Amino acid sequence: MAGSPPPGMIWIRDTPAGPGIASRLGILPGTYRKWRTRGIGPKTFQMGRRVVARIQVVDEWISQQEQAGS
Repeated sequence: MAGSPPPGMIWIRDTPAGPGIASRLGILPGTYRKWRTRGIGPKTFQMGRRVVARIQVVDEWISQQEQAGS
């Protein structure tokens, strides 16, 4: 599917609107899909046939990982 996610949301893969979940986490989309099935990573949900996350949720998850690592 082409196009961009709704405002404030991101898909797993990059879009013309910007980086996707995987890029923000520095991993491959396939790795994020594996994480998702194991309950690892930022919360996502189905929007139609696409997996999406709120950008804010992804950024908060990254911040939590940074704090846990220090």
